[in-house]
Amino acid sequence: MLLLMQAFNTSTGSWTTLSRPIPSRSHLGRLAAILYNDRIIVISSDFNGVFNPETDDWTVGDGRRGGGGAGVCDFGLVVDNGRLYVLGGRRYNGGQYDVTDEVKSVELAVVCSDIRALRASDWRPHARLPRPSFTSVCCLLNIPSEV
Repeated sequence: MLLLMQAFNTSTGSWTTLSRPIPSRSHLGRLAAILYNDRIIVISSDFNGVFNPETDDWTVGDGRRGGGGAGVCDFGLVVDNGRLYVLGGRRYNGGQYDVTDEVKSVELAVVCSDIRALRASDWRPHARLPRPSFTSVCCLLNIPSEV
């Protein structure tokens, strides 16, 4: 399977297929991607990778269970204050998917490290959602404390 990534240039209004596809893995699950410091972070249930467009290179986890992916699919993904957050999602368990209310995070310095790929042990519990959620859509708002 060849998974291509395409980038949209907001200045020209055009799409470009990047020269290096996502490295093939046995099970990528449902992917989520986010841009951080000119790098593209791609996460799925059991995959993590960081694409550096300047060098045209990938840094990837080992692709096995516990390989540093989110451990869930259909999750929300957001970056804030030096951390990458995974919100909600579905975890495959005993032949069915269980929906979770977990919010977990990892330091972006670890995610974007050229020294090693993200590991499952790098994720830290952060909070709980008000209720279990999957197919989360996330954004951050700067709301003044006076409101």
